[in-house]
Parts: sequence; C-alpha cells; structure tokens
Amino acid sequence: MKGISNIIFAVVVVILLIVAAIGFYEYSTISGKYSALQSSYSSLSSLSSSYMNLSNQYMSLQSKYSQLSKNYTALEAMYNTLLTYLKGNESLLSMYQTLYMEAEHNISELEAQLQSAKTTSGKEGAALDVVMLFYDGIAIENPNDVTPFLAPNFTATIEGVPFPGTYSLSSFNSTWLSDFFSTYETVYFYTTALPTVTALGNNTYEITDVVQYFVAPTNDPVYLQVFNASNTIIVQYIHGVPYITSLMWKGNEVPPSTVIAGYPSQHMLQSNQVLEEYLYEINALGAEFPPNVIATYFSPSATLIINGTLPPGLKAGTYQGLSNIENFFSTWDSYFIFVLEYLQNLLPNGTAVPPTVQINLSPSGANATLTVNDTVIFGFVNQGQPGFPAIYDMHAIVTTYFVYNSTSSMWQIVKQVWNVQMVPIASDTVYYPLGPATFIVNSESTVTVNATKGAVIADGNIIVTIEPGTYAYNTMTNQTLSLYNFSVITFSMEGVYAPPNTSYTPLYAFAFAINGQITPAWELVTATKAPSPAITIVLGATDTWTSWTWFGGTFNGTVYVGGSYKFADHWIYGDGVIANIQFFKPVIWIFEASQTPVGQPPMPTSVSVSPVYGMNPVVAYTYQINGTEGGVVFAGNIITIIKPGSYIVNTTSNVTLKTYNFSIIYYQLNNLPNAPNGQTPILGFAYAINGQVTTKLYSTQPWITVVITSDSQSTTMWTWLSSGYVFKDPIIIGNGIVVNLTFFRPVPWILTMPAITSTSTTTSTTTSSSTTTSSTIGYWE
Repeated sequence: MKGISNIIFAVVVVILLIVAAIGFYEYSTISGKYSALQSSYSSLSSLSSSYMNLSNQYMSLQSKYSQLSKNYTALEAMYNTLLTYLKGNESLLSMYQTLYMEAEHNISELEAQLQSAKTTSGKEGAALDVVMLFYDGIAIENPNDVTPFLAPNFTATIEGVPFPGTYSLSSFNSTWLSDFFSTYETVYFYTTALPTVTALGNNTYEITDVVQYFVAPTNDPVYLQVFNASNTIIVQYIHGVPYITSLMWKGNEVPPSTVIAGYPSQHMLQSNQVLEEYLYEINALGAEFPPNVIATYFSPSATLIINGTLPPGLKAGTYQGLSNIENFFSTWDSYFIFVLEYLQNLLPNGTAVPPTVQINLSPSGANATLTVNDTVIFGFVNQGQPGFPAIYDMHAIVTTYFVYNSTSSMWQIVKQVWNVQMVPIASDTVYYPLGPATFIVNSESTVTVNATKGAVIADGNIIVTIEPGTYAYNTMTNQTLSLYNFSVITFSMEGVYAPPNTSYTPLYAFAFAINGQITPAWELVTATKAPSPAITIVLGATDTWTSWTWFGGTFNGTVYVGGSYKFADHWIYGDGVIANIQFFKPVIWIFEASQTPVGQPPMPTSVSVSPVYGMNPVVAYTYQINGTEGGVVFAGNIITIIKPGSYIVNTTSNVTLKTYNFSIIYYQLNNLPNAPNGQTPILGFAYAINGQVTTKLYSTQPWITVVITSDSQSTTMWTWLSSGYVFKDPIIIGNGIVVNLTFFRPVPWILTMPAITSTSTTTSTTTSSSTTTSSTIGYWE
C-alpha cells in the first residue's frame, strides 16, 4: 500500500517540477531578451516599439506563470487529499492485491492445461490425418502419395477383397499397391461414419473405421465395384512424426445398389446395353440400312455363322471378318424389298418370354452371351431376285457373343451364330391362314397287324393297342383285311382354330391310318363287323386336355389338307395321363387345352397292404375309383385303365361296389422261383380292392394293363396264387411295352424273361410286328 502511495506522490511532484521548470525557463529566456532589448533601446531609440512588444510578451508570460503557480498549488492539495484517502483504505487494497495474485495463479494453471490439451489433441488429429492421407493416396493411385505415411516396420493384413494376404512395407508397395493401381483406373472413397481414435499410449493411437472404395477396373470400366472395408490402423509417433505401423483390412464387395439407393444392378445395366445392340442390328436388318450400319457393333475380326435352310438368294456359311459380314448384309438388302421381324424366347410350353442375357463382369474384362431362341423374320423377296414373288418366314435361334472394348467404350460382337429354319407363314399368322386348314406330319410309327394277334404301337407320348380279333374293314369297298398296316401319326397345324362355341386352344393333332389312308371309310371291327376300338393312351396330358374329331380333308402322305371339326371326344383321366377306348375309325383328333379342368382324375389315398401268397409288398399306390366313370391309374411303370361301368362284385357276400379303393402293389422277387418255362421273374405286382388281394372279388369289366419295360421281347406273364405259378396270361408285346386285356380279379401276376446269357445288339425300324401269346383262361372261386 505504501509503495503505491509513494509512486503517486512522485508522479505529482514530477509533474509540478516540469511545469515550474518550463515556466522559469520561459521567464529566464524572456528576461534575457528584455535586457538585450533594453540595452539595444539605449543604443537604438528606433527600437522602442520593439521593446514595447517584448514588454507586452513579458507581461503575458508573467500572467501564464502566475496561472501555473496556482495550478501547482491546487495539484499539491489534491495530492494531499489522495494520500489521505489511500492511507484510509490500505486494507481494501491489500485484499484486492491478494485476489489479483490468486487470479494470476489460476490463469497460469489454465494456460498450462490448455497447452497440454493442445498437444494431445494435435497428436490425435495428426494420427487421423495420416490415415486419411493414406486412404486418399490409394484413391490418387500413386505410391508416392501412400508410402510416406507408412513406418519402416509397417505390416498389413488384408482379408477378403481386394488382393488378400499379409504384407510388409516392401511387398505392400510392390504387390498390393501395384496390383490395385494397375487393376483399377477410377477410384473414389469415403468413410461410412466418423472414425474412432483411441490413444494406446503417449505416442500410439488406434484408428477404427469403415471405408468404402468405388472402383472401375481398367480392363472393364463398366464394372463398377464397391469395396466395403472394416479397418483397424495403428499410428505411432516416431521421432515426433506420426506413421502407420499396422493395417488390418477386412473387405467385402457389395453391389452399388446396396450403398446407393435406387442404383440399378451393374449386370442389369450391361444386359440392357447388350440387348440394345442386338435390337439395333435386327432393326437395321428390317429397315435394310447400309451394310456398315447393320454391322455397327461387330468387331473387325468378328465371325458370323449362318446355319440351316435359307431362301434361295441367301447362302449359309461362315463369314469371317467385318468385310465378309457386311457383304452378307449387302446381299440381304438386295434380296429383300421389305422385312418384318420380332424376337422372343419360347419356353417348351410355347410361352414367349424376353431374350436371356448372361453378363460376366470381372476386373480382367467383360463378356456377354445373348440368346434369342426365336428371332422371327418375314422377308418379302425383291423383284428380279431368285424365288420372286415370295414371302419367307424364317425362325432363327441366334446366339451372340460380346466382349467389352474399353478402348472404344462399347460392347462389340465377336461371334454370332444363326440357326435358321423356314416355316410356313400360316404357323405364325395362325388366325389369318392363307389357305385351308393344314396338318403337317411331325412323326409316324407303323406296325403290321395280324388280326388274330393284335398289336401295340407307340409314337412319341401316344400308345395304341389293337385288340386280338380286330380287322380292317373298308365300308366303301366292303373289303375286310386280316393283315394290314396300322399307323399312328402326329401333326403340327396351320389355320386350325378352336372348336365351335369353345374357348379351347388347339395344341397338336394325331391320327390313325390304315394302309396309309386317313379316312372314315375304314373301320376297326370284329369278325362280325362290330366296332373294335383301339385303346389309346396319351402320356403327359393333364385334366385340362381333351380332343375333337376332325375329318373331311385329303392326305397325301405328308400333309393333310382341309376338313372340319365333327364332335367332341370322351377321355378317361388319370394323373398325367388320359385314355380313350372309343376310336375305331382312322381320322384326325385334335388335342385342345381348356382353361379349366375337363375331367377328374382319381384321387390318391392310402390303405394297408399285407404279404399275400408268400410275397412281401414293397410299395403300394392307391386311388379312389368311381366305377361309373372309371379312371386311369399310372403307378411306377404300370398304367391301368379302369373302364366306365367297372364295378366290384364280392362272390362271398354278393355285394357290388360302385366306389372303391384300387391299388397297384409291387412285390419283392428275391423269394420267387423261376417260371414253369424257366424264365426269370422281373416284375411282381397285384391289384387290390380296398386293400384286399383275393380271388373272391372281380370286376364287371376287365382292366386294361400296360407295363412299360426296357426289354419286352420274349416276356411272359403268369398268374400267381398260393400254389405259385398257376397259368400263363395272354399278353400283347410291343417295343418296350407289354399289354394284358383280360385281368379282372385282384390277384398277383409275375412278368418273366429268359435268363440273360449273352449280349446282343438289335436294330429297329419304324415298321415292326407285334406278338401275342395266349393260353386258356382259368377261373377260380
């Protein structure tokens, strides 16, 4: 307190002394001038006026001096007052001085803490900066922007993608960075969230983050890849400088659509591009653009292969190189005056779907395969060209192979293969036929029938059985044949619509032919001229199938032209199979598809079956049968037709069943002896009614039994009861088919074949004969 008072007092004294000194100095100066002037006045009276002026100045200065003297006195009084005040408040000043010193100390401590915080935060930030610069250097794709941030003892463990492995500083630079920079040409990165920085010590920090790199391969720039990496990075200060000492990278590739909402699939983008180029080519063919325009997307060394049948003005073959391909397109332009086309893929059931594109994207390059299994082209021949005037309907299966050319930034066709088939125009303009209904032969199978033996024949999915005792009778000539050729023929159709008053869809047609003739003038009859219908089974048919009878046209052996629908046919339905037992005239039947079921197949059910007559069951297939409607049961390799009106009679109770469960049971063969003729059992089966295999039940209609085997020649069928083989059953043998028409009791039967002693090879033809074996039918109670 006393020190402050002394300072104030000294300041006041100094001020007063300065003022006084200035005043005395001015006074002394002026006084000197006055003496000089007075001396001059004495010598020079002419200077009296100057003296007066100086005198006035002197008086003015003297007045100022007086004022300064007064000010000094006032200041001295103020000083004394202030000194008195300060002496009365020494305790208050002492308190403020203490508070000041405490505040000064606190400020010093805060400055120290702030400096420490600045030092720590700076290290964390610098460590994170190094990591971000490391990531950025990878995106810049220059090792000089990456390696400066890596410590000499740097190690990296890369899991997943890209380029997994364990690396040192040297190998990371020479291998991982080199592979990355040479593989990808465009790189972007970002972190999905703020990185986490954890101090592991004064000079070591751990940075964890998730970083995503968007990369475009140099050899396949259309393949945008996204690497999603979860990383743990250790940064250590070495000589005061932060370096990355360890990298743990766990990467996986995700599609761009995963990280960019709404971004389409890479494969979809390129698939559309490939399809667009093919559509460009087809459109150019239709528009008959110049050849170089049609071939815009063909590579200079491309290959165009044209297979199949073409109109006379075009030549199938291999066209190698762009110039030859353009020559083919030039011929195309000259040959046709007008071209229509469309393309589609057809499923086996005839449903049209878009073409398929297979895209292969990889960092090493991209390729694609476009398959269009039905490119339809209508070509109108130009005047003066071969075949004029004509319209050709060509269906081509076209497979196009593309490779992405990164230099020209486009997909290029390197190979294209056409497999061309010419078809009648009416097959495409089905509702606008250019002529009468036409049936074109697709397939034909023929067998020579001996009326006493019957026959069985198959063509595709159609199996037809001619019963023994069936003759061919011509109603026009009254001629009866006991030996004749019987054919099953399938047709494709042109200009055939749905039957009258229906919404059916015609599928395909088939016909019987007798001695090559399709006409209702022929009939299949018994010896008494009664109809003897062929038994027709169609595999693969559903409950929405039916057929209509068609005749009235003419047949030249390859094409049936004309005719019309006559009436609907009645079929017996099973699961995946239908049967007809009414067809006895060689006419055409057209399969029709309905939108709703036409028939009701038997419903599957289950019953318990037991060993019988010393045979153990392996498996049983059971269906609910309405005896009035009948049904078809297809189980394993056995097809059984239960005719309408097949009721079951119990000979013990004399009860007749109109609905019942019908089973086909397969038995083990390992305990069966050879048949009486020495043949080996190959199949054991039985029918069961409500689970019963017994001679005490019988059907009012015989069951039609068809067994499909790998080899049916020389087979025999035997009835088996408690005593073993009872007698041989009559069968009709076809190619891989055995038919019995006499079974009416639910008992076991054994199919046998000669023991195999050697291997032989046979050659079959479309014409074959059938063999029927027979014996006396036994009855039992």
